[in-house]
Amino acid sequence: MAEFPLLFTVGHRIYSAGAEDDWGNTVSGWADPVDKPVYGWGTPVTSEPKLAGHDRDVVEIELLVPPGFECSPRDRMVLEGEEYEVIGGTEMYDHNPFGWNPGGVINLKAVNP
Repeated sequence: MAEFPLLFTVGHRIYSAGAEDDWGNTVSGWADPVDKPVYGWGTPVTSEPKLAGHDRDVVEIELLVPPGFECSPRDRMVLEGEEYEVIGGTEMYDHNPFGWNPGGVINLKAVNP
C-alpha cells in the first residue's frame, strides 16, 4: 500500500526535566525545535470534548503522523508558529485488519505563555 504524502512540517521540541536556568536551578525545559514531516492536523469533531490522560486534558489538536514518528508526553510541537504540548502517547493504528500501517495520532493541547 502506498504511503500518504507528507505535505506539512512541524517543529518538535523534546522535553527535558533536568534543564538548568541562569541561576543554576533545575527546571523543566525544551530543546530547540527540529523539523519533522507530518500528514497534517485538525481539531477533534465531537459534541463532547475529547479528553486524554488522568488529569482530563482537553485535546485541542490531533496531529496526524507517519509510522515511526517518535515523541513523548510533555514534548512540544510548533504548528504554524503556535506551540502545543503532547498529551499521552501516540495513538498508533498498526494492528488493523488491512495489513498496513497508516501511522498515528498525537493529541495536543495549547501552551499558554
